[in-house]
Amino acid sequence: MKQTAMDSDVLFLPHEIIRNILKRLPVKSLIRFQCVCKDWKNLIQNPSFIAEHLQQPTHQNPSLLLECYGINIPLVGRLILLDCGLQVRGVQNTPSNDSLCNARIVGSCNGLLCLEIYQFKQFPSSLSLWNPATTAVRHVPRIRTDISYFDYCVTGFGFSPIVNDYKIVRTFSVFYDGVTQVEVFSLNRGTWKAIDIGNLKGVRLKSETVTANGAIFWSELNLGQKKEGEDNIDFHEDEDYIEEAADKVDAIVSFDIAKEVFTMIPRPKLDYYVDVNLTVYENKLALLCVYEDDEIPYVVDLWVLNEGTCASGQTWSWTKRYTASGQTWSWTERYTTSPFVFPLIPVTIWRNEIVYRPISEEHDDKGRRRRVLSITNLTTNDVKRSVIPYSESIRSIYNYVESLVSVGNQLH
Repeated sequence: MKQTAMDSDVLFLPHEIIRNILKRLPVKSLIRFQCVCKDWKNLIQNPSFIAEHLQQPTHQNPSLLLECYGINIPLVGRLILLDCGLQVRGVQNTPSNDSLCNARIVGSCNGLLCLEIYQFKQFPSSLSLWNPATTAVRHVPRIRTDISYFDYCVTGFGFSPIVNDYKIVRTFSVFYDGVTQVEVFSLNRGTWKAIDIGNLKGVRLKSETVTANGAIFWSELNLGQKKEGEDNIDFHEDEDYIEEAADKVDAIVSFDIAKEVFTMIPRPKLDYYVDVNLTVYENKLALLCVYEDDEIPYVVDLWVLNEGTCASGQTWSWTKRYTASGQTWSWTERYTTSPFVFPLIPVTIWRNEIVYRPISEEHDDKGRRRRVLSITNLTTNDVKRSVIPYSESIRSIYNYVESLVSVGNQLH
């Protein structure tokens, strides 16, 4: 049978239709499709396409990324991903240029991970940006200004849609003293610059950070500042008070990534002492507060910073969005195989659920230790559990989405 030549117009698809199809595909497929033709490669690497791809609803359902402890184990061997069905999978895309054996995650944003890499007798630790989905790695240049005087460094990482830029913030201080120098790295510029510390004088920051709505947030430790009704204590001479102050969080520090300014945010007024973890809920700063009293043995509150208040705002208000105790939680039998273990430490919000640090253990049929991750639904109070196939403790937990976001002048 003779084949009939087809009109070339029949095979033509408009550029916008191709774009709309491609932006809905996973990163793994798009990396392969860059080999189809030059036009597709240019499209997939275009910054506007990368931004559109990231905003697709199908790519906005984050996985849960767990970083485990482990001696002499490369970072990728210590990472575990949980999908929305709590199925466990590893991070397969290992960067070929470096095992990242001594690396740890200090921030996760839009598919990019900011890593600190420990090297013996080097202060501060070197930094790298890594996109696990594309395997791209960029080693961040070292700060050029003299920091030999300092011995304490805190790092933050985030993104501002206003300036379309990812930035790394490092604060420096002498141990037990407040911040005296701040350096900011811009991914767009590819360089560091020193900025004014503003109202961080006398303030030391906790190392854990979160990022939301164009800002990076830290818990503040107010060291050495006299408060009403307190004696003025020399922190260098009173070591007992240093340890007591190290657990005392007075406020939250916000860094506006676009404006590069620091702002103090008061915590919600609570009539009880709590342990507090910073997190993000509906792209807003939130606090997970844990406390107990004589009547209720274990309570978790979720406080959310209200709409309209941001890193550079002047007024602040909080709303308590959730309260639950161990007595009100219900059990999802599919995931529950043993009693709930208290006390639990809430770490982060994942979609509409609170994730608790795995502290309990189970043994599989071969006698191997496994960590148990507990998750509470904010709407139903159902508790789910997932067994993590790793015996060591969990160091940190992050929300993570695969993306095409570039690390800039990467090394493969």
